[in-house]
Amino acid sequence: MRTNKVRSAVLEKNQKIVVKNLFVEDLLPSQCEVKIKAAGLCSSDISRGYGGSAYHYPLVMGHELAGEITRVGVDAQDHFNVGDLVCIFPLIPCFNCLSCNQKNYALCKDYDYYGSRRNGGFAEMLNVNQWNLLKIPDGLDIEDCALVEPTAVALHAVEKLNLRFEEESQICILGAGFIGLMAVQIINLFYPQCEVVIVDRNQFKLDIGSKYGAITQLVESSKSWEVFLLKNSNKFDYVIELVGLPKTFSAALHIASQMAYVVWAGNISEDLTLNKIQVSSILRKELTILGTWNSIYKGEKHCDWKKTLNLISKGLKPSELVTSRINLEEIDSTLERLYSHKNREKQFNVIKVLVNPDG
Repeated sequence: MRTNKVRSAVLEKNQKIVVKNLFVEDLLPSQCEVKIKAAGLCSSDISRGYGGSAYHYPLVMGHELAGEITRVGVDAQDHFNVGDLVCIFPLIPCFNCLSCNQKNYALCKDYDYYGSRRNGGFAEMLNVNQWNLLKIPDGLDIEDCALVEPTAVALHAVEKLNLRFEEESQICILGAGFIGLMAVQIINLFYPQCEVVIVDRNQFKLDIGSKYGAITQLVESSKSWEVFLLKNSNKFDYVIELVGLPKTFSAALHIASQMAYVVWAGNISEDLTLNKIQVSSILRKELTILGTWNSIYKGEKHCDWKKTLNLISKGLKPSELVTSRINLEEIDSTLERLYSHKNREKQFNVIKVLVNPDG
């Protein structure tokens, strides 16, 4: 039975987001009601809200979330209390498939998802399964904790490289968005002897990367891209692809050295075709190509989310990359500007946008 109304930014159709009071389901015994304090706007929200890729309409987006518990379901009372600050793991596993039985929940075959497959956190309140809630340690900034989700994704991608602390290797990161810039910081923190090169078409993002110790490479034109590929053929010991374009997936193979590790992390936008020469290069260089998806949450032996919170408690500041703070009413216009920027129609320089539903 739906009784409560919550002020929400509702994606009614492609390229139309309206703020309205939306009915929500009653709180289930296994859920907690969370007052959303901060919500990150993800690059996937651009295509979901303005590129026609939403699973359904209407939809409340928002999956990078932190907030305060305001009500606790009866079955969750042993785990949480009113007033607890929490971050929210957005993927809801089926708990029945092989991946779930192995506690590889991000690889679930039949999952739900706050902010894409069901309503998420671009709203004042959200009812969340207690399993998806992680308490925020005392003293941590709520904005940093709202960004645990994308930071854990960056951590997961970096850990795929299997680097050693004393290693003096050359690493190339293709894409200087939030995840790429967090990857730079994580590598510098754990593997300070490595040299990190970050590549992007946007000088604004690269300037931020240089502040974190990365060597930057601007590729704003086809010619500069070709020059980069020519100069860096077979150069890097490790490559992380975070752009999601077929040409950058191919480039990751081209710039990888013999016996290199290549991590494909970008959400690819189109089909990728590899020709005979490229496949032969993979074989002859004996490349290790690794896919990465999401992050590990409550795994058998590891949890990227807890490790990320621990890094934040030791000084990592994801919120340093927040370049814009908006309210619910500004989500529509902000996504429109981001969509235009992504399509190279009109420049809009941001790294991370944070939504304050109370703003």
